[in-house]
Amino acid sequence: MIKNIIFKSTMVMMLFATLNSCLDYEDLRDNPNEPNSVPPSLIFTQIVPGPTTSFSGTYEKMQYHMWIATDNVFSPNFNDGYDGSFDYSTLRNIIQMEEEAEAAGAPAYIILGKFLKARIFVEMSRRMGDIPLSEAGQGIDIPQPKYDSQKSIYIQCLDWLNEANQELGAYILENPGVTIDGDPYYGGDLKQWQKFINAYALRVLISLSKKENEAGLNVKERFAAIINNPGNYPLLSGLSDNAQLEYSNEDGFRQTYNPDEAVRKEAVVLTSTYLDILINNEDPRLMKVADPTKDALEANPGNEVAVRADYNSYAGADISGSATENSSKKLDGDYSFPNDERFWNYVGQPGVLMSYWEQELHIAEAAHRGWVSVDASTHYDNGVTASMEFYGVDPAEINDYLTNKQPYLAGDAGLTRILEQKYLAFAENSDHESFFTTRRTGVPSYLFTQEHNSIDRYPVRWTYPESEDLNNKNNYRAALVAQFGSEVDDRDQVIWILQD
Repeated sequence: MIKNIIFKSTMVMMLFATLNSCLDYEDLRDNPNEPNSVPPSLIFTQIVPGPTTSFSGTYEKMQYHMWIATDNVFSPNFNDGYDGSFDYSTLRNIIQMEEEAEAAGAPAYIILGKFLKARIFVEMSRRMGDIPLSEAGQGIDIPQPKYDSQKSIYIQCLDWLNEANQELGAYILENPGVTIDGDPYYGGDLKQWQKFINAYALRVLISLSKKENEAGLNVKERFAAIINNPGNYPLLSGLSDNAQLEYSNEDGFRQTYNPDEAVRKEAVVLTSTYLDILINNEDPRLMKVADPTKDALEANPGNEVAVRADYNSYAGADISGSATENSSKKLDGDYSFPNDERFWNYVGQPGVLMSYWEQELHIAEAAHRGWVSVDASTHYDNGVTASMEFYGVDPAEINDYLTNKQPYLAGDAGLTRILEQKYLAFAENSDHESFFTTRRTGVPSYLFTQEHNSIDRYPVRWTYPESEDLNNKNNYRAALVAQFGSEVDDRDQVIWILQD
């Protein structure tokens, strides 16, 4: 059963309304009309990452959908959206949360702070490369922090994640049944957070597949330690463990695509990068996420059921094609739109931050690579099944798909199949995880052209904040030279975790 956790507290609603905004903690402390301390739960609510809703620009970059406006014809520009930033404000809020938790005698928030720190540094580093960590967030004490190597950043973050798991496990044993306030995902259940942390650690480790033999990083050993010790490292056990939010028509919980934004219904179509895999695999998720083309429906007006059941009734737009041609084809009824019944309402589909299907497909990939001695086929089946159940696919269709259409395979073809299934399962959920997987593996092949998408290669990193060349020039330029051999900061530079 999928969780349906929606906060009813007015305070929590206000705090979580803008998931990507920053709570200025110092303003709260210095405001004479506010108390001199803030409960750690309020800070926690604001700094816990929120999910990315469907049909956003984030997912257009991953080529699940595209925007084809009739009155403003243009092609996606994949150069946009790769300007990096340092999330020091969240880091300062984590530190303040830990201080408030210490004062309030609430150690669970201190433990969760380690996870939150690991996450923000991983997210910054996987985008930009080397970043300040050991000297970050020190304010006037260290106004120009040095950059740490990406390897050392990942070692520190993996250590924080391991410590968070161990400390949270011990705390739960000593305080059975204790919960925390301000939790947007699990209603304060710390056992769920321990599972989440370990699933996230697997995400980080599988992202380091190109460094699986790197001395000191211990990628395979860390992964195996989690899988082989379920008592110490509990993991997600099903869809009910997903970290996700249900949408509604309340402030702070509106999805991107809803009935009050009718322009989206006319402009957003699904792309061939995504739909072609579903069509070629005869994947029943196709009928859950897409509607048949208008041409297909008009060709057989008396039997819509048969049209919807026919894989040939669906077609995605070529995201690398001419904007004018795509606009014309859309108007002619050649493309599939997002499924009206599933998406065109106030609820849509839940916003997923971390899922059981992701965890299982990561384990399948690791087992396929020989990192762990578990059955890759079992975890492959678990991951695909969970994704299909999320979309409400009939169990008989799931069984047929895994038995006859897309069963687990050994060898290179099998790895490609696992990675394709990740791409399908990450559709319109899990933030940038699909992009990072494709960037790491090359599966699937993104479509783009210099003529229409303003690039001759797909970006592989985010640039550093422009302010670094003004405020931290020496450390910034030294980091560029150390990583890339020159003072060049662009989207084509290959960061350490992507180097063979």
